[in-house]
Amino acid sequence: MRRRPFASALVAWTFFVWTTRIANIWRDAALDGGEKLGRTALALSFTVLAVAVVVTLWRRVDRAATVAIGALAGWSVAVWVVRTVRILAADHDAGFKVVHAVLAVVSIVLAALAWREARRSGSSGPTRARPAAVAG
Repeated sequence: MRRRPFASALVAWTFFVWTTRIANIWRDAALDGGEKLGRTALALSFTVLAVAVVVTLWRRVDRAATVAIGALAGWSVAVWVVRTVRILAADHDAGFKVVHAVLAVVSIVLAALAWREARRSGSSGPTRARPAAVAG
């Protein structure tokens, strides 16, 4: 996993932000059961993608790692763009908006760096020589 420091950083950040959020969701008395399940599903989607990245990096399966990193990076960007717009447009206090904007920026930057790193690592992998054509 040392070969992909940005992917590792994205995974660690994802676990920090999303996996720890699950406990916060279930402690929030203001949420009903459906809201808790929906928010937990979102957090678990990030956790599952982060685990997929860890497994593919650990097993050194380059193509699968590129796909897993791309999925986590793409999902991170998509969710944070939508989430940030909604948070900034909603009636939240300034501190809440600032904290979530920072979470969004860090997530999006790490996602972009991890994706760039994955694409470079995937394209610089070993190439197989094509067999020579048999003259007939």
